[in-house]
Amino acid sequence: MKKMFLTLCVAAALMCGHTAWAAHVTETEATARLKTALSQSFANATHVRWYTDDQKVFTAKFLVGETQVSAYFDADGNLLSTRRYITEEQLPLAVVTKVKKRYPTHAIRSTVELDSGNTTTYYITLEAESSWMVVKSDSNGQLSVYQRLKKA
Repeated sequence: MKKMFLTLCVAAALMCGHTAWAAHVTETEATARLKTALSQSFANATHVRWYTDDQKVFTAKFLVGETQVSAYFDADGNLLSTRRYITEEQLPLAVVTKVKKRYPTHAIRSTVELDSGNTTTYYITLEAESSWMVVKSDSNGQLSVYQRLKKA
């Protein structure tokens, strides 16, 4: 249970670092333009909730099947980026291979895929005996340490 809680805390800390989730984010009603943009980009979206902190960037949080997705739109309905939680098996082979080779004593606990235009970035939360680490990777497996945390 403690490990699950820490995994969730690390994932939450990673996601709270994005500017779209500043201190004053509030749930909002989406405009018709935003709703149309979402349905055109994600026809199978269910359980949609809209948020904003500045009335310039709008976040739609929803499910596509069983996958939790966040999509970021500008006020005109242009899709800026998407974020989704994925499984280890959904990571590109190059990424998972390099992570396991570089960090053989760490277990993959959670993965987030951030897609922004032509760039896809993966944030992989790893657990070792005495620490947590979030590794950032591109689709080719170019790894860098994004965050390190020691277990209490």
